[in-house]
Amino acid sequence: MLKPAIMALIRQVLTVAGTALVAKGYVQASDVEPVIGALLTIGSVVWSVSDKRAK
Repeated sequence: MLKPAIMALIRQVLTVAGTALVAKGYVQASDVEPVIGALLTIGSVVWSVSDKRAK
């Protein structure tokens, strides 16, 4: 139950960070969504592996 809530929070934080980067002109809006998706995928895999090793 805790993992989905934390992943949702991380997704929102990344979205806000991406929006700020677009607003400042550092990245294009079309580049933000794939980067957020990639970061969430990598984070989920790392979390899963570390969770399996802890047990």
